Amino acid sequence: MRVTEKMIFESSIAQTATSRANLETAQNEVASGTRVQHPGDDPVAAGLSVGHTVDKARFTAIGGDAQKASDELNAADTALDSLSTVTNRAMEIATQFGNDSYGATDRATAAVEVDGLVQQAVGLLNTTYGGRYIFGGSKDSTAPFQADGTYVGDDNVRTVEVAPGLYQTASLDANNIVKGANGGADLMKTLTDLSTALKANDGAGIRTALTSVNQCVNQIAAGRTQAGMAVDAFQAAVTTANNAASDETIKIGKLLDADVIDASSQLASAQYALNATLTAAAKTLNMSLADKLSS
Repeated sequence: MRVTEKMIFESSIAQTATSRANLETAQNEVASGTRVQHPGDDPVAAGLSVGHTVDKARFTAIGGDAQKASDELNAADTALDSLSTVTNRAMEIATQFGNDSYGATDRATAAVEVDGLVQQAVGLLNTTYGGRYIFGGSKDSTAPFQADGTYVGDDNVRTVEVAPGLYQTASLDANNIVKGANGGADLMKTLTDLSTALKANDGAGIRTALTSVNQCVNQIAAGRTQAGMAVDAFQAAVTTANNAASDETIKIGKLLDADVIDASSQLASAQYALNATLTAAAKTLNMSLADKLSS
């Protein structure tokens, strides 16, 4: 087959276009730092990266939810810490005024302080975090404790995922901690009974209330222990989830990101190849033109 000038020209143009395309790809890889910019660049790597991206999003969500749960439990612990101050003061009052050397007037004055402690307790137990009442169980959109101490929440607890398919309790049960379910003492009733006994100048009633106050102190301490253990579990989950998300990022990078040294080498090779193609094409076209003129 006779090689014509047109065939030579078209071949040169095609080779030059290929070299320019290779150079552009190499330049984009170096500039973006990404080896796979489109699924067609490496279908296998692109497919694997999708799975790792989904896993990364899952771990990121787990870490975020675990951190929120930890923050809420810290808020609950802070409220219980203040509630401990309330119950400790009630214990001091019951201990002091349970002594029959105090008369009706002194006890009536102490009752006023206890009434104030009741309202402090109600305020603390109606603590909100993130727009929800944290001691209301699943009824977290309205205040769980009324002004007289009546509880209108429930004993449901929330759970939050700490690892794929694994859940941790993320709220405290006020029925156990405050209301004394399962044989404990009801804090609000205890404080109210103490106030009533003080107002009635009832020494025996005050001393009876002291026993219940002591039980309430223990219940609150147990609640704080529960909160602390849950916070530790959630913080461990945050660390684990963040590390897992970072690992997925590394895996994605290994699949999609360009190796700087390799990409730079490919860029230099592509530039050299383009220059060589242009030089060869120029020489070929010049020779073809010279042959044409001499014929």
